[in-house]
Amino acid sequence: MKNEMLFFELSTDELTFLASLVALLLSRGLNADQINILGNFIVAVGSLMTTIAAQEAALIAQNEKQQNEKNSDDVQKQIKELQEKIQQILEKK
Repeated sequence: MKNEMLFFELSTDELTFLASLVALLLSRGLNADQINILGNFIVAVGSLMTTIAAQEAALIAQNEKQQNEKNSDDVQKQIKELQEKIQQILEKK
């Protein structure tokens, strides 16, 4: 059984419709000030979620860059060692 939420499988049209429906349902029975407060709260939550996602992506990219640099350094070290061994072999001849 897949542990996936259908929400993330919705098309753009379906997401737009769902957002409209949620907004209408949440606004029912509220006055303009209450709707404004609730809407601003939801926007704040969304902004924080995108900040969290951006930071996670930046940290992943930074870790990948550091790993690539380490791998590059390891390869260069191996090349230098091989060159030294070749030089030693050539000097023995």
